Amino acid sequence: MPLTSRRLVPPTDRRMSAVALALLLPLAASIPVARAAPAPAAATASPGDLLLPCTVVPHDTLIGLNRTLFAAPGAWKDVARINHLPDSNRIDPGQVLQVPARYLHSKVVPAQVLSAFGDVRIADRPASAGATLDVGATIRTGEASSAVVQLADGSRIKLAPDSQGRLDEQRRFQVKAAAAAVDDGLVAASLRLISGSVEVFASKVLRARPLEVSTPTAVIGVRGTVYRVRHAVTPATATASAVNVSATEVLEGKVHAQVGASAAQAADVPAGFGAPLEDGRKPVALPLPPAPDLSAVPALFDHLPIRFPVPGVLRVRVQVANDAAFDHIQYDQHFDAGDDVYIPQLADGPWHLRIRAIGPEGLEGLDARRDFRLLARPEAPFLTEPPAGGKRPVGDVTLRWTHNPDAAGFVVEVARDARFTQIALHDEHVRGDTAVFHPTDSAFGAADGLYWWRVLSVATDGRRGAWSEPQALVLRPTPRAPLGQVSPDGAAIELRWGGRPEDRAEAELARDAAFQQIVTRGDYETPGARLPRPAAGTYFARYRFVEPDGFKTSWSAPVKIEVASSWHRALGALLPASWPR
Repeated sequence: MPLTSRRLVPPTDRRMSAVALALLLPLAASIPVARAAPAPAAATASPGDLLLPCTVVPHDTLIGLNRTLFAAPGAWKDVARINHLPDSNRIDPGQVLQVPARYLHSKVVPAQVLSAFGDVRIADRPASAGATLDVGATIRTGEASSAVVQLADGSRIKLAPDSQGRLDEQRRFQVKAAAAAVDDGLVAASLRLISGSVEVFASKVLRARPLEVSTPTAVIGVRGTVYRVRHAVTPATATASAVNVSATEVLEGKVHAQVGASAAQAADVPAGFGAPLEDGRKPVALPLPPAPDLSAVPALFDHLPIRFPVPGVLRVRVQVANDAAFDHIQYDQHFDAGDDVYIPQLADGPWHLRIRAIGPEGLEGLDARRDFRLLARPEAPFLTEPPAGGKRPVGDVTLRWTHNPDAAGFVVEVARDARFTQIALHDEHVRGDTAVFHPTDSAFGAADGLYWWRVLSVATDGRRGAWSEPQALVLRPTPRAPLGQVSPDGAAIELRWGGRPEDRAEAELARDAAFQQIVTRGDYETPGARLPRPAAGTYFARYRFVEPDGFKTSWSAPVKIEVASSWHRALGALLPASWPR
């Protein structure tokens, strides 16, 4: 007998005499040995049997395997029949036997959480890296949270924010005769995606069966690939019931996607393609949208919120993580084409951005990636007074902003242009939350019109943050003193002023220049007013404009008016008309 094979001797043959053996051995040595070649599973396997490969090693015997490998008594007989062994007493080292999984020792094993970022829960309890995920347990990620689960075969499944999955199966099958071989046997695993999305990185190893990710709509099976699976439920309406919507997108390798229980509703989806998975419809592989162009996205942002236009002409999904592998996804949002990407809050430091377009069928495309740095702290305060576009009379203007506890001081600028090239005020030593702008102190001030102002925060270590968004400020001129006189008929005091036709005016007549003793006050149309004639004496008149938006200018400089005694008018009324006057 050749040294590379080992004969398995049934118990009945052991009664053979030593003499008979001595006679047969020379004859046997001259006869070529017929070896059983590895054969595929035969029709004698039960329908639906999961057949696993078991490789024969030196000194293995079929009956011996029945004691060390097979979990069912007498399994060696079925194994011999399934593998078409012409002689069940002969198995050779290196020969691969197909063995039903039900005949092998196996054990249920948990998965492990490699990463838990943010709000991650297993069975509604907070989970952290290193936690185990038992078969039947659910894992859920909250908003701005993500998790990475490692399966027993080394595959990794990443749960995006707001996702929930359940480990439906993970069993390891013993395929070697060594006593502890079940711990490194073949794995069969499946994950149920209940909602949200996952990204699967399937290890390229031999498995008991293809790794499966299922949804309420479909089952996606794979061997060695990278792909995504998403599932959402469209809420029911008054006219339509709820709809389960799933999809898969393949980035590497190939997946087999099947909708429902019918094999007729299945399709292979290659890399670069995806497939919507809808109830009652066979999957159709469609090309994924290309990666968007992110060349216009800055590499440095110095203020919050972060804003930039949505690239391309399709709706997009935007994700931001603090690691290049996107295990820690802190931001995950969708934006329509034509809008701005808006990220309200991130910590200072390096970040990783990826954006994928979403096609008309709902398939998410290839990733575009961009690294950027955020240096926005200490954050700029919010400008409060004057409000944006607010008006103030020409003169000292108090500027106010919100308190920033992270700032030790502030820098304030006022300019006559939005680009801040004509600086009217630059103060680097502001310690409080207010500053006073004196327009007359600058070569670009001392005039009415449009100004712009902004503030930046300075940290205790001298580090400066970004400028606040510039805010417009309008200084309205002080009206000129009016022209004032007693009317020619002596019955009134007439005031005249210039101004815009759309403005009204408030006018006052007082006995004193401080306007403490008001005689007459009223609202008038531009360009003047007629006030009732007061008693003889010295008076002062002034006015101010009331603009259409309600803004009131400063009071004009006063005009002094002398009102003479009216005795001669009364006397003239008593004289005959022919009397000279």
